[in-house]
Order: sequence, then C-alpha cells, then structure tokens
Amino acid sequence: MSDFKRILEEIAEKYNCKIWISEKIGKRWSFYRDLKAGREKFLPAELLVENERFGVFAEDFPEDKRDEVIPLLQKILDELE
Repeated sequence: MSDFKRILEEIAEKYNCKIWISEKIGKRWSFYRDLKAGREKFLPAELLVENERFGVFAEDFPEDKRDEVIPLLQKILDELE
C-alpha cells in the first residue's frame, strides 16, 4: 500500500495536482484508505481511470499529460483488486 501512496505523491508533485483513489460503494465513491496526495485546489474532480471496484480522481490534472500516467494508474487499480 505504501508503494501506491508514494506513486500518488510523485504524480501530485510532478503535475502539481491533487490525486486520490476511491472505491465504488453502490452508486457512490468513497475515499480508499489513505491513498491520496497533493494539495486541495477546490476544483472539480475528474475521473482519470476506473475499473469494476476502484477509480482514480484528480483535481487540476493537465489534460495533455494524461497519457503519461493512465497505464501506471490502471496497473495500480488492477493490483488493488
């Protein structure tokens, strides 16, 4: 779990965003453990990637940089399942 946290912290620092992992519970999303990083920006959250159970959300993530992190984030979600 600490590896996932470290990766999220590196992404948040590199892209100057807030990023976190949430778990689907019914129709709602819930923060998953302490898997979040970055400073609150009070901007709308965007779902970057999801699977059956989890999703990665971010605030202020650069649109043109998504392709750089999506494969890594998908791998993290697959390992959480």
